[in-house]
Amino acid sequence: MKKILLPILLFAVCGALAQENLSYQKPPKEILELIDVQPVPSAMFDDNKEFMLLLYREAFISIEELSKEELRLGGLRIDPKTNIGSRTRYVNNIRIRNLKQAGSEERTVSGLPANAQIANMAWSPDQKKV
Repeated sequence: MKKILLPILLFAVCGALAQENLSYQKPPKEILELIDVQPVPSAMFDDNKEFMLLLYREAFISIEELSKEELRLGGLRIDPKTNIGSRTRYVNNIRIRNLKQAGSEERTVSGLPANAQIANMAWSPDQKKV
């Protein structure tokens, strides 16, 4: 019995001494800069290739958005308040550029509500509105 008890006791003591008390650690600054990059915007063109919309999104989904209630139906995750996918990434900045005018610059679309949740955009049939 002593032969079995001694190795078990020795193993438990060594295991307890092998643990390090680590605090929260951040990666080096260079790694953080690689992760915190603004994602590339998606582009939407009208049928005549005259106007280009640049749609900017947040890099990451917030904890608040991830913790919202969702319905799981047939393999889909649906937000019951908006009736679209609960993991939909919303546009937070829209810029427009006229491609037919030489030297035209991007213009930011103004007048959007604060914290607007814009998704699933498309050009109107006459290509004058989004």
